[in-house]
Amino acid sequence: MGYFAVLKPADATDDVTFDITRCHINVWVLRSFIPGRRLLYFDLGLEIAATGTAPVGAVEVLLPFKVEEGSKGDQFKQCMDLYDALSNDVTAELIFGEPLKVSGTPQNRTLELESGDELHPRHIDTAKVAAVTEEPLPRSSCYRVPLENPVPNGSKAYIRFRFRVFANRPLLTSKSLFGGVILDFRIADVRESRTRSREASIRRRIVPVEKVNFFAMLPDQYQLLTASSEPRNMRILETRAWGNYLDRVAYMHPSNTQLVYYWRNEGKPVSPDNPFRVFASYDRHLNKAKIFFWCAVALLLTSGIVRFGWIPGVTTDTLRMVLGHLASALGLLGIGILGIIMWGVKVIVSRFERLRMKARWIERLLLGMRPGP
Repeated sequence: MGYFAVLKPADATDDVTFDITRCHINVWVLRSFIPGRRLLYFDLGLEIAATGTAPVGAVEVLLPFKVEEGSKGDQFKQCMDLYDALSNDVTAELIFGEPLKVSGTPQNRTLELESGDELHPRHIDTAKVAAVTEEPLPRSSCYRVPLENPVPNGSKAYIRFRFRVFANRPLLTSKSLFGGVILDFRIADVRESRTRSREASIRRRIVPVEKVNFFAMLPDQYQLLTASSEPRNMRILETRAWGNYLDRVAYMHPSNTQLVYYWRNEGKPVSPDNPFRVFASYDRHLNKAKIFFWCAVALLLTSGIVRFGWIPGVTTDTLRMVLGHLASALGLLGIGILGIIMWGVKVIVSRFERLRMKARWIERLLLGMRPGP
């Protein structure tokens, strides 16, 4: 089972040390063209406090999913810097959930929160964000994220960036082809890893996280059944207000409601000795009225075609005969056909990564052409 962690870079010297005083995580589960189809994005905000004698020039992040790195022509490749989103007063207030004041130069911003806290956003060097080649855990990724300007000793910097999720398990797992989903997110949960020997070398590099704020945004068709721990807060997302923040994110315009689920850690900092876990099971609500409506429309359309003879050779008798044979075939082969479909989906998911990546690129390209909110 994969987990999330902030790591000290493997090539960092002993005099490079830092704390993570804040960790803000947004998991966006957004709709696509196909009903039930989801596109995931993972936003990460980290406040880095340099405590060593040498400046902090980069961090590593262990991610419990495969990253879609992108290809030529994408809106953003591999990783997107969200520094500009923090410069907008309205967007920044949505992100931090309270009024704030933005001051400073375009390259050296300061956010003064109403609560009295100050954040100092900094750019990351997106051109140098790189995957760590050795995969520490199955279905996981590890990325080195350098800062444009290192954080000197005694200073703090806040960085925020976005990844596109490619293979979303175990972060988000479908229960069945037409069912709900299971959200399983963990931070520094090394004790339940099934491959301890493979990831043991990274444990000593895990940096404790003082405060964690974890948000999951899901379409309202997914209804929460159970959660551990209980969400601290649930609410409706102000979808249109978040339009600027979701700039360059490919998704179906959310005509339906998005719901926000919020968890945070309590007490001690999150570390291998005190991991952070979120488990939530969601059922998928099917709109029976909509299904009945479109079935009725299809039936009326078919009846009209047969009655008025718009298609030569299609009569009531031939239609009745075809439907009778079809019902018999589905009754005999329904279970087998469903099994073949499920097997085919598993094969495509596990083996045809390049084909899936190409299809995902086309999907995002088409979604990117949608009208704005």
